Amino acid sequence: MKKYLYKVTFLFILSLIISSCSDFLDVVPQDKILEEQTYSSEAGVQNAHNGLYLQLASNNLYGQQLTMDAVEIFGQQYNMSGSHKQSKMATYAYTESTPKATISAIWEKAFTTILSANKFLESIDEHEGVVSKEKADLLKGEAVAIRAMLHFDMLRMFGPIYKVSPNDPGIPYYDKFVTANNPILPANEVIKRILADLDLSLILLTNDPILTVGRNGTTTAFEANPYYATKRGQRMNYIAVKALKARVLLYSGDKTGASVVANEIINFTKSTAFFPWTPFLEATNASNPDRTFSSENFFALSDYTLYTKQKALFDASLSEFDIYSPMLSRLNAVFESNDNDYRSLPSWKIPVVGGKTQKTFYKYEDVTDKTMLFRLQIPMFKMSEMYLIAAETAPVPADGIAFLNTLRFNRGLGNLAATAVLATEITKEYRKEFIGEGQLFFYYKRINSTAIPNGSAASGNVTMGTLQYVVPMPDSEINFQ
Repeated sequence: MKKYLYKVTFLFILSLIISSCSDFLDVVPQDKILEEQTYSSEAGVQNAHNGLYLQLASNNLYGQQLTMDAVEIFGQQYNMSGSHKQSKMATYAYTESTPKATISAIWEKAFTTILSANKFLESIDEHEGVVSKEKADLLKGEAVAIRAMLHFDMLRMFGPIYKVSPNDPGIPYYDKFVTANNPILPANEVIKRILADLDLSLILLTNDPILTVGRNGTTTAFEANPYYATKRGQRMNYIAVKALKARVLLYSGDKTGASVVANEIINFTKSTAFFPWTPFLEATNASNPDRTFSSENFFALSDYTLYTKQKALFDASLSEFDIYSPMLSRLNAVFESNDNDYRSLPSWKIPVVGGKTQKTFYKYEDVTDKTMLFRLQIPMFKMSEMYLIAAETAPVPADGIAFLNTLRFNRGLGNLAATAVLATEITKEYRKEFIGEGQLFFYYKRINSTAIPNGSAASGNVTMGTLQYVVPMPDSEINFQ
């Protein structure tokens, strides 16, 4: 953990230099002096807080590996056959050099960011009064939620198959800024701590402007300071934390609790109209398609290098050994050969240049109008997931089908037959809805699916079990336990 501490200090200094101005350039580089300088002003506090989001958007977290790269490969979203550079990742060869390095980088960045969040929480309390209590609560609520979210995704990746072995070792939990390794806790104890953090976050975010003005609205509260009063949809806001809580409860097997929270959110969206379903003409607009259904996103992470990553992973000019792209037959199976699905038409196209005969991924491609609010955004929590959770936890299958039909209607699809198998249809929707967002592998692991479609073959499945679902911790963690 000491090496993470050094990285936290470095990243903290770097984020201040990047997001601040010359005020910090001549600061004596001792940690404590820097901290005093930073937390002596409201602008400094905001810079430190914004640094957490910069870390979340890094390549080793949600800017790439935990959304469109590693976890999507684990979910068999792409064809990584033959000599593809990521073939070892696709076959769960976790001890090979490329997967091992990627996994280690994800773990390290996640816990570095957790320590950064803890450092922020400790420092803002030590410098009480620099910002008002109302503002401090908002910032602290977000930081606690970030800490919970990262722990949860590390548990989902490195922890046991929870449905089978909830008492097995999970991961360490860090709710304080420390320099020594915390012990690895049982997975169910980690879940308890995550839920406790989420409940604390919700208390701190009680006055979140998103509850009164929505994701892009502006409020006169918080002295109308833009850092607190606008664009709450780009932050870990109250509704996003609620959505995360529903996700955690469902993962832990608490279907009743997950149902309550998901339905609370659905009812809120209906009563406020703050998160309307994205219309067909906006999702498929020729020049400015809203491929991420931005109006439905409770929290979308800003990533100012998103389009560079789009080209590096999905561009049609890439070789067959480099491009992240599915076999056409597999993609057709996902969307059931229905291009009327809003999720298919704008995000998957056979490119006119690049020599590719299969459809390639355009979800994160830039749009013509550079003023569009949904540019550079990666969905993190969104309304469709709440309908899927509500469907899965519905008391009777007919109610679950009704929730799925609402989602399907707003994706251009017809109603399911009353005799449809609910679990099968939920899986189909997860496969369509979250491509490039990093949720499918975790869904398969949660339900303990023993076989999933093989993305690197035209037919057949990959047999799944503990060896595939439980990603091994890096040596750097195991050796110091």
